[in-house]
Amino acid sequence: MLGRAASAAFALSSAFYGASIDSASALPSFARQTGQTCSACHTAFPQLTPFGRRFKLGGYTLEGGDTKNMPPVAFMIQSTFTHYNTGLNGPPGTTYSVPQPDGGFPNSNNFTDLAQQSSVFYGGKVWGNLGAFVQATYSNDYGRAFALDNTDIRYADSVKINNFDVLYGLTVNNNPTVQDPWNTTPVWSNPFIQSSFALSPVASTMIESWTPSQVLGAGGYVFVNDMIYAEISGYGSLSSRIQNSLGVSPPQLGFTIDGVAPYYRVAIEHNWGDHSLMVGAYGMSASIIPNNIWGFGVDHFYDTGIDAQYQWISDQHAVTLRGNYIYENQGLNATYAQGNSANANNYLQTLKLSAEYVYDHTYALTGTYFNINGSPDAIIFGSNVNTSPNSAGFIFDIAYLPFSKGGPQIWPWFNTRLGMSYTLFTKFDGGASNIDPTGCWNCRNASDNNTFLVYAWTAF
Repeated sequence: MLGRAASAAFALSSAFYGASIDSASALPSFARQTGQTCSACHTAFPQLTPFGRRFKLGGYTLEGGDTKNMPPVAFMIQSTFTHYNTGLNGPPGTTYSVPQPDGGFPNSNNFTDLAQQSSVFYGGKVWGNLGAFVQATYSNDYGRAFALDNTDIRYADSVKINNFDVLYGLTVNNNPTVQDPWNTTPVWSNPFIQSSFALSPVASTMIESWTPSQVLGAGGYVFVNDMIYAEISGYGSLSSRIQNSLGVSPPQLGFTIDGVAPYYRVAIEHNWGDHSLMVGAYGMSASIIPNNIWGFGVDHFYDTGIDAQYQWISDQHAVTLRGNYIYENQGLNATYAQGNSANANNYLQTLKLSAEYVYDHTYALTGTYFNINGSPDAIIFGSNVNTSPNSAGFIFDIAYLPFSKGGPQIWPWFNTRLGMSYTLFTKFDGGASNIDPTGCWNCRNASDNNTFLVYAWTAF
């Protein structure tokens, strides 16, 4: 049963990640099933290699390891320490904060959470050509919740048509782009791990803003001659009852898809020697009933993305360059009629560029530049003094992955990523200085929201 979900306008998404869920794809159950180390599928998890992408496109069913003695089940835990450049009070409605010392509110700039997220996975072959990536996550941040997380269930097979080798498949999933094999589209793009306590800009495009189990989608794809990829899928909103049963509470009902929202993806990947290059495009359009209020017509959102990824992977070195640009056209007829936007039409665009270097599958350095800009709107962005969605900055990450080439003897499928990252804002919600929504002069600048994160990300 498809019903209603989402938020009144994705541009109005909360400035706090709050109960958002970050996910992992470097599953020990995949390693057990294939008989490969984590470095076969990942340069530094969760960044995929060409082999890892084909494992995913093949439906998570490739074997070669231990498939008899253990079910394809895995676990994950994320522990974090978050430090703001300048302390901040907790968000309104906070029901739980990390206990003292070194955490909690008010006016704290340090947040320690030894179990920010804990997940259980079914990851691997189900039967025959049917495989699954299913994650359920317990979030322990501003609130405590257990919910179905990112899920991708797929059937895949191959056939030869004339001189073309065709891998084809069907996917059922609960988050647009979770099924994508490249680390450029929203769900699996960098940063791969974020603090639940970190501040984020107020604006994001529709396709970047979905959360797991808010929608349900299904589609089909082909991968021709190990080079050309094409996919068409459709998504509908889940009803409040279904969302509640999946652990999404309160349900995301403010932004409701009217009917089915189509999604498309095309890409060309060429591999030669140690090198791989992908260029692609993707998009999603949706008719939206804003605020779940009927009788005002619908809004129309059109998201178009272009992306590219280059990889050079040798025995000791791996370099990955990624780029992603999204342009969103917002026809806000219904939102405007409700008095919830100052403009009947807006636009939003986001750009993300990142580079990753990994040495010996063990040490990873990643740098990312991000930029968000779009139409000012005195109502939609009325929560910030600039009434603007414009934000920009950099993210730097350094990580140590001691078990990418094989875990300890007692549990060879153990994997962990120990790291630090720093988010530097050059602009936040329209300005570099005086960004406080109360308008107090020079009491908060974009740089005050700079965030230092220390994390331990473990899968077993």
